[in-house]
Amino acid sequence: MEENLVLERTEVFSLSRRGAILSMEVYRPPMAVLDLLGTLNKYVDPKDVDLDRVREIAMSGGSGEIGRVKDLEDISGPSIKIMDGGARCLVSLPPGFDDLEMLESLLASKGVVHGIDLEEMKRLVLMSSEGNAVLDALIALGTPPSHGKDGWIEYMKERPSGAPRTDDSGQVDFYSLDLVVQAHKGEVLAIRHDPIPSEDGMTVTGEPIPGKKVKGVRISFGKGIEMDGNSLVASVDGQVIWKGDKMSIEPLLVISGNLGPETGNVDYDGPVLVKGDVQDGYSLRAGGDVEIQGCVERASVKSGGSVSVLYGIAGKGYGAVKAEGNVWAKFVQEAEVHCSQLKVNEYILRSKIFAKSGVFVEGRNGVVMASRIEASAYVNVRSVKVFKKDDTAIFISGMSRVTLFDQYRKLQEESAEANDEMIALSSMIRTLSQKGLYRKAKAHLSEFMDLEETQALRANKLHAFKETLMNLKGDATFSLIGNANGDIPVRLKNVPCRVEDGARWMTMYYDPDSQEVRVVSRS
Repeated sequence: MEENLVLERTEVFSLSRRGAILSMEVYRPPMAVLDLLGTLNKYVDPKDVDLDRVREIAMSGGSGEIGRVKDLEDISGPSIKIMDGGARCLVSLPPGFDDLEMLESLLASKGVVHGIDLEEMKRLVLMSSEGNAVLDALIALGTPPSHGKDGWIEYMKERPSGAPRTDDSGQVDFYSLDLVVQAHKGEVLAIRHDPIPSEDGMTVTGEPIPGKKVKGVRISFGKGIEMDGNSLVASVDGQVIWKGDKMSIEPLLVISGNLGPETGNVDYDGPVLVKGDVQDGYSLRAGGDVEIQGCVERASVKSGGSVSVLYGIAGKGYGAVKAEGNVWAKFVQEAEVHCSQLKVNEYILRSKIFAKSGVFVEGRNGVVMASRIEASAYVNVRSVKVFKKDDTAIFISGMSRVTLFDQYRKLQEESAEANDEMIALSSMIRTLSQKGLYRKAKAHLSEFMDLEETQALRANKLHAFKETLMNLKGDATFSLIGNANGDIPVRLKNVPCRVEDGARWMTMYYDPDSQEVRVVSRS
């Protein structure tokens, strides 16, 4: 009886031959048929395979005959095939062949010196000597290269993303953002890891198979940070600032308690961290980002960056927050907010909102009540509640999505060109330094650093463009993901319309082609 010859076996399937009959077994269905066909092509002509049977076994598992190999009588003597650029060596033996030394000599004559399975070779010769033909059996296997890893940077500080987090219950938490990232002198901020070298492999004929080339990583840093070996270390106390991938530290004003009678009004050119509340009647002006770990009462906060308010803005009819960047807050009540983008978790109540891009009120219980919201691109809310007629209104002036996308693409092209220029400059600086022309290298280094600064600004703009485009349908968008309790007047690009009482899961947008407001319901 002819022996079953295993041609290939993996954790998922095996391919075997008994005489001229080819069989397949799939252990973990379903399996991609294309992957199986690629393996079959190594051993048999596709026209000799029952493709319908292959698909059946691939989908349902099990084993079965799938075709026939070529006539074994065609094998007149031992032969060797070196496959896949030297990755594998296959042997064919006619029935009755029993000369192990001859087979070893044949392998040597073909230059096969690595990865030979001596036990398998003996088994195949014994099998042939008993009258069985051997067709394209694997007898030697090369060693694949072990690919290394490029150098990488491990950051000890998490960069504020502005993205919402989830709490322990899985609910979105917009306001726990840690906008101001503090650093203390001597603290390690990042570690640069050297690349892990690749190890070459070897073909069955002893030729090396090169591993992937690995490269180091450049680490960029600015003022307030020093390089100590492969570590970036803070040389001063302050706030960690990212411009692109470049880290630096700016002096940070920390108010350890409330901003109120004990501190007086605060006017500071850099970032400010308030570990308490901004109390009634006081003002805070900051040239950088502001993080308030309490609440803002009937007070004034102005920022040249972004503002994060952990416990919300309770303005009592007079409070105001104005930021050049974004504002995040747990809630906004009886206050006025001016910013680029506003993200609120719980509610906006009896307030006026002016956003240069858009507004989000999408927390689990997020609701807008008795408020006026003005935005340029989009307003996304969970629910809206009306106490009396027209006490809540939403106005979206609109912006051309086509123009915005063109600006985004143009900025991408400028960024790609600048990257190419930076690569060329980096190479030039390295060459000049190797030649000892340090003065010229220093001049180009200054140019490189200017480009790097500009690229960081482009990266921030690209992120803002991308977020606006993601939330903008048409030229102006209002989205409701919960319910409307009462009729709400909405104006999209100067076109008046209304969200009717009871509406839910709907999007209104201004279509520039028809110059009409369209409504898409998701209920």
